[in-house]
Amino acid sequence: MTQTAEARVEVMGVRHHGPGSARAVVAGLDALEPDVVLIEGPADCDHLVPFVAGGRLVPPVAILAAVADDPATSSFWPFAEFSPEWQALVWATARGVPVRFVDLPAAAVLAARAAQDAAAGEGADDPEGDGEQDGGEVDPEQTHVGGDEEQTDGEADAPAPAPADGVVPWTDDDPTSPAAVRRDPVAALAAAAGYDDPERWWEDVVESRTDGPTPFPVITEAMAALRAAAPEPDEHEARREAHMRQQLRAALKAGHRRVAVVCGAWHAPALTTPLPPAAGDARLLTGLAKKKVTLTWVPWTSSRLARASGYGAGIASPGWYEHLFRTDRDVVASWLVQVGAALREKDLPVSSAHVIEAVRLAETLATVRGRHLPGLAEVTEATRAVLCDGDDALVAHVTAELVVGERLGEIGDDVPTVPLDADLRATARRLRLAFSAVPRTLELDLRRDHDLARSRLLHRLTLLGVPWGLADEARSRSTGTFREAWSLVWRPELAVAVVEAALWGTTVEAAATARCVDRAADADLRELTGLLEVALLADLAAAAGPLLARVDEQAAHDGDIGRLMAALPPLVRAHRYSDVRGTGTADLARVADGLLARICAGLAAAVTGLDDEAASALRGHVDATHAAVRLRDDPDGLRAWLGTLRAVADRADISGALTGRATRLLLDAGELDADDVRARMGRHLSYGTPARTQAAWVDGFLAGGGLLLAHDRALLGVVDDWLATLPTDAFTDALPLLRRTFGAMPPAERRNVGDAAVAVSASGRGPAASTTVAVDADLAAGPLRTVALLLGATR
Repeated sequence: MTQTAEARVEVMGVRHHGPGSARAVVAGLDALEPDVVLIEGPADCDHLVPFVAGGRLVPPVAILAAVADDPATSSFWPFAEFSPEWQALVWATARGVPVRFVDLPAAAVLAARAAQDAAAGEGADDPEGDGEQDGGEVDPEQTHVGGDEEQTDGEADAPAPAPADGVVPWTDDDPTSPAAVRRDPVAALAAAAGYDDPERWWEDVVESRTDGPTPFPVITEAMAALRAAAPEPDEHEARREAHMRQQLRAALKAGHRRVAVVCGAWHAPALTTPLPPAAGDARLLTGLAKKKVTLTWVPWTSSRLARASGYGAGIASPGWYEHLFRTDRDVVASWLVQVGAALREKDLPVSSAHVIEAVRLAETLATVRGRHLPGLAEVTEATRAVLCDGDDALVAHVTAELVVGERLGEIGDDVPTVPLDADLRATARRLRLAFSAVPRTLELDLRRDHDLARSRLLHRLTLLGVPWGLADEARSRSTGTFREAWSLVWRPELAVAVVEAALWGTTVEAAATARCVDRAADADLRELTGLLEVALLADLAAAAGPLLARVDEQAAHDGDIGRLMAALPPLVRAHRYSDVRGTGTADLARVADGLLARICAGLAAAVTGLDDEAASALRGHVDATHAAVRLRDDPDGLRAWLGTLRAVADRADISGALTGRATRLLLDAGELDADDVRARMGRHLSYGTPARTQAAWVDGFLAGGGLLLAHDRALLGVVDDWLATLPTDAFTDALPLLRRTFGAMPPAERRNVGDAAVAVSASGRGPAASTTVAVDADLAAGPLRTVALLLGATR
């Protein structure tokens, strides 16, 4: 505390997101009754403070700052209910006391990052070091005192001062070395107190406190001693502290007489000691670059407060800390009651007796370890031993659900935001779609107007790069064309994606339309048809017309058969299911038919000269095109396509992967009968054809449907004869491809084929009946059982 004849200043050095620090701040504010509260946080966010009052924000929430012309350059400043800064905001707004953020403005922080990224390129280190580099997960300013505190670039790598002659320098492995002190000051204090775990020391000293005097003077004194032994601060930290001192001077100059300053404990000595001359701080801040930024509140999640999520100022156990903050008595017992309830939801027999025994064990462990109260470590060990019977999987469930937690904060409708975000929230409210951090499955019946509107919203957000929902293609296909399945989860970084997407429009529909048309400008034919399909799913009529024109133009000039074939299925699907969504697609059929005509005309030339690998890749396009033609259900188109397949199947100068596949598709379509297919297979598997070419034909023919061999014994006999007569070298050459062919079949299909092969051999079909080589039955029994097992056959 600093006190003069005119004013009294109390600096409260805290750990960000610490319940003990939060309680101490509230107690300190009650005792001081300040007429202004200064909080470490971006100074250009003061206009966001009034929204804390009246419960319009439900933590966890975060301040989001994004560069106006480059929203990807952004940062979050998160707050939990048990964050000391949040409690100071709540205390001040509830009493009408002025409250100010005093740290470097977000405009300056993001300008520094933009400059560094421009200088270093992609992957540059975060200039503040407390966050990740991918736009939504950065916390540049809230360095904290705790398990990974004070992690700022330049500090972590700062060299220790040169030692005096004859003195062995400290190493970074020593938590009390100068460089390590700056990285983790609490680790140094914990080591001095005899603790090997800094987190536990801080929890014992501060977080578990429920009464007694505020710890701020002692913490400030300890940090002052550590700072004296640490390297000099880097330029960024020096500017931060200079800015905070300048804001403190401004508050005193404005006539405030009782000033409370809430900041990270590491910075407390820089604000409580007699302030240095203002001229030095002014020089440090002269010429500070700034960017125009967008500032707002956004929801945050409990799990994103955890260190495991990559958040630099994170804590290990947000759920436990929230419990510590909310609970005044019987902390351990009430926690273990919640643990018991969570385990009972997993249908485990946890009784009150189990809970009582776990409480006793936790208290005993704390006594043995010399702790005045059980901490999370003791509670977790008691949970594992008594409630979970040593099952780490159950402990992990408790950790995920309670210790870390997954709860999304809330913001009021009147909180300022970009127009696109406001439209998204209004639309979600109208469609009764709740923003939640807990993943959930949403199944939609597209015959209902309400579900159809939900589907269109989710498809539009996907186009905008805001993947609130991920389509479950497998579930959707299994439930029919009138249904869709989505997996919904709202993550905090999606708030940044919404700000980025706001460049395209003020409503979700307008922004998605503009973004779709913009992407079409540089898209190839395959991308264009994919965009067109999604635009129709999203009911973007204004985008569908320009996209269709681009598809028609590209198809007329694109001679690549692979791209033409990849472009056809989305067009056919969009046309086929247009009646489900009520979208007008009259021109889709014309464009799709034009694509099919070009494919039929160009496929014969495209398959010439392909090796087996390239042919296998083209085979996938052939399958997709065949499925699309059948879905299109146009007799003329189907006739032309089947004629093209027959021309491919009749050729002997191209890869067997294509001729075999064409033969199989013609058989399935009823264009070839079984005798014709057996004759074709016999020709392609005849003596003199290279073994790999033969295997490629079999692979193309059998891909996606091995049951054919089980039902057509004559066809199986052809394959059996071929395999039995292959020379050893040829069999070795063909084996990898055959293994891939049969390995791709479902186990039930392989079993049926194996049973059929046994039946063919037993009936005298194939070479097994005509062989004249004497075989010792007992000697062959073992290998035969092994082969039968590999084939899935039963004997």
